[in-house]
Amino acid sequence: MLNTIRLHLAKSYAYNLYLFFEFFTQSSEMSSASDFQRINNAITTNISKIKNNISELESLIQKIGTSDDSEPLRDRYLHLQNEMKTLVQQTNRAFEQLQSTPVRNEDDRRHKENLTKTLSQQYMKLINRFQELQRLGAQKEKASLERARSASFRKHSMHDSNGVDNVAFTNTPYQQQVVIPMEQEADARAIQERDSQLRQLETNIIEVNELFKDVAKLVHEHGEIIDNIENNVVETEAHVDTGNRQLKQAVTYQSAARRKKIILIGILITIIVIIALILGIYFGVAKK
Repeated sequence: MLNTIRLHLAKSYAYNLYLFFEFFTQSSEMSSASDFQRINNAITTNISKIKNNISELESLIQKIGTSDDSEPLRDRYLHLQNEMKTLVQQTNRAFEQLQSTPVRNEDDRRHKENLTKTLSQQYMKLINRFQELQRLGAQKEKASLERARSASFRKHSMHDSNGVDNVAFTNTPYQQQVVIPMEQEADARAIQERDSQLRQLETNIIEVNELFKDVAKLVHEHGEIIDNIENNVVETEAHVDTGNRQLKQAVTYQSAARRKKIILIGILITIIVIIALILGIYFGVAKK
């Protein structure tokens, strides 16, 4: 009787152990499937956002340097660039999670392989397009900034020369001396702000390129993409240095022109005072 009870307990224990392992296996498989689905949803959502942002960026870039260009447009363009960089960072982390998700069976392996292949192809294609737009936008913004610098320099150089000619014939020479330098400083500040935005855009190009390299290394099945990455690298530091030199040169020219104007005005005033004194002395002597 005792042996029968022991046998029954052993069978019961073995059966419960079997149920436990069966439950654990099913839970693990469900957890694995759930992880794949969650990562798939995250990457798919980000890819959709990236597509929408790329469409808007294409529209904004077409307007840079045209009559439709404006400060709000450039602010929106810069905001989208920063948003895209954040999306790329998030998507890279999602691909890292996908790569580190454990494979428990053959179905998991196939599912993971299909997700990696399908999503990475879509993602790489979009990032390539985004990098093209980054370079195009930076080129157009740089050209627009150069035109703004030249226009500002020509305008204030003309004001400086005209101001000297008109000093003797205007009733408000002091107002001219105050207003024109204020306009010059406002233009210089606007150019400096745009130059700062351009440097940020060019920095974003470098950072996104590094992020692109990272995800390409993760998705090693698409190694041929890595060979083409270097073609997307842009030497932006040179653009930044050139822009800074040109900005400093423009400010130096404007300052020199302003000093020249003040000196000439002082000379003219001195000549007028001397002539007035001579005429005063002459007419005073004549009356005597």
